Amino acid sequence: MLGTHQLGEADLIVTLLAEQAGRVRGVARAARRSRRRFGGALEPLTRVRAGWSEREGRDLARIDSLEPLRSYAGMQAEPGRQAACAVIAEIAGGTEREGQGDPRLFRLLGAVLDAVEQGLHPVTAVRYFELWTLKLHGVLPELGYCARCSSAIAGSGRRWACAEHGLLCAGCRGRTETRTRPVGSGERAFVAAALANPPAGLDRFVESTRTGAGLELLLRGSLQAFLERGLRTYRHLERAVGATQREGRR
Repeated sequence: MLGTHQLGEADLIVTLLAEQAGRVRGVARAARRSRRRFGGALEPLTRVRAGWSEREGRDLARIDSLEPLRSYAGMQAEPGRQAACAVIAEIAGGTEREGQGDPRLFRLLGAVLDAVEQGLHPVTAVRYFELWTLKLHGVLPELGYCARCSSAIAGSGRRWACAEHGLLCAGCRGRTETRTRPVGSGERAFVAAALANPPAGLDRFVESTRTGAGLELLLRGSLQAFLERGLRTYRHLERAVGATQREGRR
């Protein structure tokens, strides 16, 4: 369950991520009038067993049943976790297509949510999900090459993230007027560890994955370029965890 939106006085538009069918959008009739019909299945990011009917000539399916199987509602009482879950849900809903299921993304979503519930820092979880979403769609920036001139960047060489252009070498960074941020060795170490390991256990990279750092600019910019639009939920994450991270660096 990725989310819901109100429709009329009693209905809800429900957005699901199905393992085999991809993104599914449908109408849950009278869901706002009687919560007993769908119960806790309407909570954000609840894993459900869903039944729906496709309707010829209609963009929206009819949601016939939703049975909750696994709830993450409890952990979302904490603002940072709730904001991270909102970002993850928006990314998943934006990158998946209707009728084109991707079991890998489905498993990724479950693994990241489990890791957050078990204590992984919310922002580290978002970076992990961004990284692997880009990887699964074949658009993850290469950290060893400049996106502008295609020149190789040595392992210890300076490199900068740019929201519009990707990763830049020192020369190309000097020729762009767009804001850039450095991508340091800690951020590159996180990328290497995240590509080789599940999300649980990566909390040692909290500083490298913080909001406002170069890695965020690179991954978020790459996602928004892929989607050709901005992602609205990031501002909630910045508000929820930004003050805490700044305090921790003092």
